[in-house]
Amino acid sequence: MSGLSRQAKRLRTIIVTVPIIGATSLVLYQRLVQGKPQRTLPNRDDPDAGKRKIIELKPDDIDSPSPTSS
Repeated sequence: MSGLSRQAKRLRTIIVTVPIIGATSLVLYQRLVQGKPQRTLPNRDDPDAGKRKIIELKPDDIDSPSPTSS
């Protein structure tokens, strides 16, 4: 027994599942309505798989200095 009342267990279930449902719905909406392609893992047999970056950076992102708090 976890020591929680039935109502507390219900609330915990809601708090955990609502963000998961929201994120899943957003991804499904982007894929079905907006036509965004499904993300895939790189093929292990591809020799260039380890050389590619997960997120492609724009030249502006690389050259600009990061903001510092002075």
